Parts: sequence; structure tokens; C-alpha cells
Amino acid sequence: MILLVGCLVFHIVWVVVPGIFKGRDVDRALRISQIWLGWFLRKLGLKIDKQGKPPTGSFIFVGNHRSYLDGIIAMSEVRSLPVVKAEVANWPLVGYGAKLTGIIFVKRESKMSRSATLDAMREALEMGYSVLVYPEGTTHLEPTTLEFRTGAFNMAAKKGYGIVPMAIDYENLTDAWVGDDTFIGHFIRSFKRKEMHVKIRYGQPIFADDVETLVSKTKQWIDDKMVNIRQEFDAEKTRKSDPSFAK
Repeated sequence: MILLVGCLVFHIVWVVVPGIFKGRDVDRALRISQIWLGWFLRKLGLKIDKQGKPPTGSFIFVGNHRSYLDGIIAMSEVRSLPVVKAEVANWPLVGYGAKLTGIIFVKRESKMSRSATLDAMREALEMGYSVLVYPEGTTHLEPTTLEFRTGAFNMAAKKGYGIVPMAIDYENLTDAWVGDDTFIGHFIRSFKRKEMHVKIRYGQPIFADDVETLVSKTKQWIDDKMVNIRQEFDAEKTRKSDPSFAK
């Protein structure tokens, strides 16, 4: 927790202070965030198995949702503007730092907010940035994805933007943050262990001018990868418990 607080203050200082004197610089903030997040995750003991290379340019990255770590892991590798819940904007210092980095806030229960969020996403894409979206709208422990909200897919179909599918899962499913679990309690339980093993997969951009096709192809790709990742974790667990299995 000391590491978390110290790193958070360090990051905020590097993002917020220049913003006060020089104004908002999204490119600079994103560069700093990527460097800081990569270092921070390594210090926390995350062992990330990555496959696929995230494309650069203006894309909509779409992933399944397990934990608050999903977006942090993706942002350490993908220079993108994530869509997060509006409550974060009100957090002291953190909210201001988030605004400076270009994070897009949404009140999921508000149609007006969701419409404004899509406008902000469109503006970011037109400026050459990618955006990061978790269309399930909540975290869960199901083996495949829940129903997707289609706002981002509608925009992609109309404007011709590519959807880059992402799949993520954790070796220990208790590392998923679900239900009424508190952030502090979950954080302490997860990171009291020396290591946390995570697998993340990036697909190739998917293009279509039909919303249903975009949703279907994206969902199928992510679901298949989620199943594969769990099978890999199970096989690794078997090999660890029974070395003769590998032979």
C-alpha cells in the first residue's frame, strides 16, 4: 500500500503539475502514464503473458472485464484514452490527473452521459488517438463475455473505425474484482502474494459497416481467447502439481 500511494503521488505530480503551468498535453500525459504504469505493474509482481501486437493509430480497443487492473494493464501497452465511470472524476487529485490524460468519463445509467461519451470518443479518434472500451459494463467471473453494449460498435460501423479485440484473464480468479468487494480489501488480498499471473491477447482490427457483424465477430474472438487462456492456466497448474505430466 505504501508503494501504491507513493507511486500514485509521483505520477500525479508528473502529470498534474505541468498541466497547471502549461495546460493540458494529452500526448505527454499518455507517454508518462505508459512508462509509470509499466514500472508500477512490475513492482507489484504482475507477470504478464502477452500475445499479439496492438496496432498504432485510431482504433477502438474492446476487452472483456475482470478487474480494475484490466484497463491499467492495457494502458501500459496501448497509447489510448480509456472510458471509465464518472465517479473517478471526483476523486481528489486523481480525478484532475485523469482529466489531464484525456480519460473519458461516463455515467452508465445516464443516456445523456452515454451520448456525450460517444461524442468524446469520436473526437479523440478524429484527433488520431485510440480509445479503450469495456462494453460489458461490469466485471464478472463468467467463462465468456456478457452481452455487449453497442454504442462504440455503432460508431465504428458508421465511421469506419476498426475494433481491436482484447481478451484478459487471471490465473487466480480471486484476482477478479466482482460483486460488493471493496477496492482496499481486494488490493491487499491480491498483492500480498509475491506474483500475479495474467494473460492478455490482442487481435487484428475488425472492420464492418454492419453493427451486428462487428459485435458478433468481436465477441466470438474474445470468447474463444478467454476459453483458451483458461485452458492454458489449467494445463500449467497441472504441470506444476504433477511434473511427470509434462513428460
